[in-house]
Amino acid sequence: MANSYLAAKQTLEAVTVYVSSAQQIILEELRLKLRRQGIKVSKSKLVRVALKLLGEQDVKWLITNLKLDQAE
Repeated sequence: MANSYLAAKQTLEAVTVYVSSAQQIILEELRLKLRRQGIKVSKSKLVRVALKLLGEQDVKWLITNLKLDQAE
């Protein structure tokens, strides 16, 4: 299993990630939408879920999106 490390109990590590103000707003809006549904979640948890989804993508998809991000 390629992502078996995700199944084990996680030890979290602090990292610094830079996002645009628009991306910061997206994270906060997602957090608030979930809270209205009764789900309390941190922005850190949202980022961890996004990273898991990113890790499941095809490399070609990732390369295309990295090139698009350079244009922004």
